[in-house]
Amino acid sequence: MLASVNYGEADLIVTFLTRERGLVSALARYARRSRRRFGGGLLSPGAMAWYDFTLKPELTLALVEKAEENPRVRRLPPDPVIQALAACALELVQGFEAPRNPAPASFSLLARHLSRLSLALDEESARRTALNFSIQYLQLAGFAPALAACLACGTQAKPEASGWRWLPAAGGISCPRCPGPGRPVPSKLLARPGETAGIPPELGPGELAEAEAFFEDLAAHQLGRPLKALGIARRLFSRP
Repeated sequence: MLASVNYGEADLIVTFLTRERGLVSALARYARRSRRRFGGGLLSPGAMAWYDFTLKPELTLALVEKAEENPRVRRLPPDPVIQALAACALELVQGFEAPRNPAPASFSLLARHLSRLSLALDEESARRTALNFSIQYLQLAGFAPALAACLACGTQAKPEASGWRWLPAAGGISCPRCPGPGRPVPSKLLARPGETAGIPPELGPGELAEAEAFFEDLAAHQLGRPLKALGIARRLFSRP
């Protein structure tokens, strides 16, 4: 379950991510009143459950008839940071996935991420889990930045080098010798040739914040708008 909005006096319009049909928007009739069909938070963002749909080609919205809890799925804890980071992942996926387009890889990645996030022991581990998901999902969606060489001259980046800049519109980096605008690249994110972007385990708290901002800008550039849930999550963090 990615998101929901109130409709009429008792209905909900709900957006799901499914393996077989990607994004599915559905009308849940009387969902705000029916505890028998939709009780227990089964229509809350982040819920992973079994949903019965009626899909008709002539209708824009499907109809979700009922929901049943999946006993094998661990629910997210009520911790506000974990809830906010989960919301970031849901918003990211909803922004990139296409309606009714099969999405087995995205579905599996998101399901694994929510399960791992539910097991996070503290705020820092939850933020690292969320950052790893953002990196992996952007790679899956085809928007991973090129962090191994300068886009202008081809100079190979060396891990932990300084003076490199990221060019959002170009999707890559430029070396200190090639002038131009751009955001400083966190040095530990520079990739060796043939590698993709990743989050090193030795990333310190300050560098973690830099990396979060770096991939937040990348996602916002590709979507054409900032992710609202990230602003909420940031206000809950105990350190910048």
